[in-house]
Amino acid sequence: MRGADNATEVLGISEESGATLIIIINALGIPVRALLGYLADRYIGPLNCLIPCVALCGILIFFWAAVHTTVELYVFAVFYGLASAAAMALFVGTVPSLTKDLDKIGTRVGMALTIMSFGPLTGPSVAGTLIARTGGEYLAAQMWAGAALIVAVLALVAARLIISGPRVRAKL
Repeated sequence: MRGADNATEVLGISEESGATLIIIINALGIPVRALLGYLADRYIGPLNCLIPCVALCGILIFFWAAVHTTVELYVFAVFYGLASAAAMALFVGTVPSLTKDLDKIGTRVGMALTIMSFGPLTGPSVAGTLIARTGGEYLAAQMWAGAALIVAVLALVAARLIISGPRVRAKL
């Protein structure tokens, strides 16, 4: 994980502490996934929950560039763990909730996952290239990741507007 590399290479923390950060990011997400799933299903709608969660992930990635101490890194890990877990969990219910024809749910989920696959498939290579071309600096890779998430938010907002128009209270 690039975050663990950044922590050990730039901030100088141990590999064990880097592993602890990954555990924190993942463990904090367990209750958040259940809570936001419940709120999305009962009150707000999965797309309406997903948009601010992905936006928060993007904003937090931009803030990651300002992390310079171990304490700041742990604080970042807590908030990013909460936001990213919510975003990952909400996707599962978002695509089916937007599909009225039950026969098309599998196709639409597959299409969404295909589009989403480009991030994990190309992201590490792009980040590695940016880090290598900037002499081991992580800033360009962090900005690229944050920008990619903000573009994703814009796509989600566009989808919401296409489906519901400007209605603020639409449960999507």
